[in-house]
Amino acid sequence: MNWMKKWNLSEKGIDRTAAQLLTAVWSFVLVTVFPLYMKNRYSRLGVHKYSFFLYLSLACLLPAAALYGWYVLRGLYVRMRQEKLRRPAIRPDGWSVLDTAMLVYLAAAFLSWACSVDRTRAWTGAEGWSMGLRSQLLFVLSYFLVSRLFSFRKIVLTGHFLGSGAVFALGLLHRFGVDPLGLYEGIDASYRLLFLSTVGQASWYSSYVCIALVPGVTLFFLSRKPLVRLAAGAHCALGFATVVTQNSDSAYAAMAFLLFGAFLAACDSPVRMECFWELALLMLGSFKAVGVFQVLFADRAVKLGGLSEFLSQSRQTWFLFFLLCLGYTAFLYGRRRWQRAWHGERMRALAVGMLAALLTGYVLFVWLNTTGRLQDWFGVSSQNPYLFFDKYWGNSRGFTWTFAADSIRDFSPVRKLFGVGCDCFSAYCYGNAELQAYLNHFFGQNQVLTNAHNEFLNMLFCMGAAGLLAYAALFAAAFRRFLGAREKTPLAFAGALAVLVYGAHNFFCYQQVCCAPYLFLILGAAENLVRMNQKSERGT
Repeated sequence: MNWMKKWNLSEKGIDRTAAQLLTAVWSFVLVTVFPLYMKNRYSRLGVHKYSFFLYLSLACLLPAAALYGWYVLRGLYVRMRQEKLRRPAIRPDGWSVLDTAMLVYLAAAFLSWACSVDRTRAWTGAEGWSMGLRSQLLFVLSYFLVSRLFSFRKIVLTGHFLGSGAVFALGLLHRFGVDPLGLYEGIDASYRLLFLSTVGQASWYSSYVCIALVPGVTLFFLSRKPLVRLAAGAHCALGFATVVTQNSDSAYAAMAFLLFGAFLAACDSPVRMECFWELALLMLGSFKAVGVFQVLFADRAVKLGGLSEFLSQSRQTWFLFFLLCLGYTAFLYGRRRWQRAWHGERMRALAVGMLAALLTGYVLFVWLNTTGRLQDWFGVSSQNPYLFFDKYWGNSRGFTWTFAADSIRDFSPVRKLFGVGCDCFSAYCYGNAELQAYLNHFFGQNQVLTNAHNEFLNMLFCMGAAGLLAYAALFAAAFRRFLGAREKTPLAFAGALAVLVYGAHNFFCYQQVCCAPYLFLILGAAENLVRMNQKSERGT
């Protein structure tokens, strides 16, 4: 009886309550069990992970959707009877621009499937990736259910910290030659740099780590409770430590945008700016702590790429850490003066302007350097892989991006608008003899290029201009909504951070099951917080 009173079943309805419980189970299992799930170690891990996600979603999300749909229809019927109307006026409660953007994106996915080169492949997706229409349906469905029914928040968040923390810790141990679960047994040592923890392939792992850090960073940045900040800080420190050892440069772009997003919110007040300084110190301090252990245990530490070792071991980053400490001390010393004269809006505008200038300048410099104009005009040139764009740039992303762009240019008008079908990059390319021969010449007969290794370019290829615009609108709507809600609903800021981190990382990566579901879960949870706050303000 106490349980029934707590849930107020007479008002909510058992159908809505059951849907709420199923959504909570899905969320908890996804953040706690799913990242740790493995079968046959690293063999076909992506396939096994997706099967787990699919069956979990079919078991929880579909029944939850049916129950919640019945609850909504029942409510409309009751309202119709009470108001004696022939049909109810359907006015969604708290419908947001983000909700509309989600439906537009789903409509674009359906149109892409209808116009695809292979509807079966467009439904299931490429083998090993499985990002077809089926997955897009589940992602959008999870957003709507979580945004309306999210509950047991503390339990789900605790499960997230435990699950992701275990993944982070195992990934860090792997980079120091410690394999407590025996995942490297039977694997050649040359491949150990490419696989780690229970997520597997390094770029998949970095995608997961970056999106999984968002809740902890949000709590550490916004919470004023010491114990909460301590727990969130420990989670973040572990996450940052594994970021600097995972050996994928995409993660550093994500971390830069994570700090940028935090800075935008920190401009609100000196209190939040103090938290920003602490977040920056925690991130770089974690990097440097790993560097110390890499020196102490040099015989066990896995040899990493240049940028990772630069951030963890170089003298320059020690100097930067020292400057951060001085800056933080100076900020604390002059905190009272800052409170009397705080120009947050100017600082925010300056940060946005500087970011735009840096990105524009970087792209322009790379273009001038690559085309030889820098040498012709100023007598300066560089073959640095970060400054010179050729087909081998970014682990051959230069080739894949150019190939994808050239292929899109040759598309028919319908293909340019709706693409070749969800996750049908390989189905289209290897179904064309000329394109297949070109890819085989570069990658060899035994490798298959499954996507463009840039989620937005791949979206343009697979779902056309309609899909890319809908996806970009989804990101823009989420960022604007949750950044704007940070004052009344601070924790909803996680949604804005998730968009920045995911977008920055996957500009160099791709949609896959180890990170995409978390994006939609975080967006749904943030939307739920905003909706709950709006309801409380209305007194309903």
